[in-house]
Amino acid sequence: MKKQWRILLVLIFTLIIVLFSIANVETVGFSFLFGVVRLPLILVIIGSVLIGALLIGLFTYSTIYKQRHRIGKLERELRRMIELHPEDTDRLKVDIGSETSSSESRTARRRSKK
Repeated sequence: MKKQWRILLVLIFTLIIVLFSIANVETVGFSFLFGVVRLPLILVIIGSVLIGALLIGLFTYSTIYKQRHRIGKLERELRRMIELHPEDTDRLKVDIGSETSSSESRTARRRSKK
């Protein structure tokens, strides 16, 4: 359901950008160090949105990568603690049996628990 809402929001945002772009079709000039470029405003708007989305994606990817690395490290540490102290498994509320298949992704394991 969460993914459907995300797709719906992306579609609404895209529709707003397209309508805004269609309303602004005149050409505009950009002055760069090497000269002036004249482009339709619709291309400038869409290009700016794409560049912004790319930058946001790059910045978020680094955060997500760090979080995944940290989660993996904590999961390995938890497995070591369980191996050292199997009597505390109930207290840790960890199901060791959920680690059955290494080919199964972490997301698939989470979904199967729900």
